[in-house]
Amino acid sequence: MNRTYQALSFDGDGTLWNFEAAMSRALEDAARLLRASGVSGPEGPITANWLREVRDSIARLDAYRGRSMEKIRLASFEAALTHCGHADPALARDVYDVYMRARWERLRAYDDALDSLNDLKSRYRLALVTNGNTHPHRVGLDGVFETVVVAAECGLHKPDPTIYRFMLDRMRLDARDVLHVGDDPIEDVIAARRAGLDTVWINRDHLEWTHEEEPPVAVADLRGLVLRLAAAR
Repeated sequence: MNRTYQALSFDGDGTLWNFEAAMSRALEDAARLLRASGVSGPEGPITANWLREVRDSIARLDAYRGRSMEKIRLASFEAALTHCGHADPALARDVYDVYMRARWERLRAYDDALDSLNDLKSRYRLALVTNGNTHPHRVGLDGVFETVVVAAECGLHKPDPTIYRFMLDRMRLDARDVLHVGDDPIEDVIAARRAGLDTVWINRDHLEWTHEEEPPVAVADLRGLVLRLAAAR
């Protein structure tokens, strides 16, 4: 944070909104529906954690590289049912619908997000760069960002630094003009650095920096970011 920036780019999940909480509760709803439908897991009752593991295994398959989050999630429910000896595309779709409805209903921006972003918007151009599938209007942040870059829509995914260069091209800015803010050490801090951007680590859980790269500037939340940027002016 030793430059004068024209713009700030932000990650979404875990930085501006609490995706983890919404996803966990939505997976609980999905697991509950599967249990109520008489489906048992390979080692007992189906749990949200097991559904999460199945989804992660599907996402790692080459066949799903670059696919949308929605397609991966639906495929994970289909795979879960197949693992349970209960292949049923119609039930997988029902579970998917329950999951997605619960996820959107429960997804919330962090309490510090809107006011902090509006404060920053008065001084900087703002961009969103996300691997997720949440657009800002879903969490009450519509109209905040000049540029929104969604991985599944542009075909580029963090931690590939190219997604940041894509954002820079859209904004017609050089890397030195933009500060990237995100919660993921690899996808946000290290990847954005490799694209030439300065970075700030949003460390809401007060974690230790465990990577070989130099530790970034870290703040506990977006209010802390506002204060750090104001102090640096």
